[in-house]
Amino acid sequence: MKNQAILLISSLVVLAYACKKEDKKDDDQTKSKPKSELIQASQWKVNSLVSGSMDVWNTPFVDACNRDNQYKFRSDDSLVLFDMTSKCNTSDPDSTVSFYKLIDNDTKIILNVNLTSTVAINDTADIIVLDENTLQLNAEYSGLPATITFKHP
Repeated sequence: MKNQAILLISSLVVLAYACKKEDKKDDDQTKSKPKSELIQASQWKVNSLVSGSMDVWNTPFVDACNRDNQYKFRSDDSLVLFDMTSKCNTSDPDSTVSFYKLIDNDTKIILNVNLTSTVAINDTADIIVLDENTLQLNAEYSGLPATITFKHP
């Protein structure tokens, strides 16, 4: 009986240790990457721009030639706008460079970016979401508060 008790206690200790070790491994895998790495990982494209309750980006107010633009945040704090296949003006450059900077422990971003050929954002925006798939900001668009959501193309 004493041997069975020792075997049972030993088994429970091994089982508890194994579960604890696996939990730690899961925690390591779910640690997120630094926001600077997430924002620079790939190009982004505006998916929606909601002001009030209206998604302005997906209306005739924003020309289709602007909706295919893509953005690349680089490690030197430059932000490149790529004017993709659908150009509003054939003489527009294929890309333009502007500026961004992550601040306040990566909870805000200073933006100086052209969203379209005629509309720019020069604002400090709150970062609402920044993960491997989504960048969502609260910023000012044409003088109005707006939530801008970027996705990877």
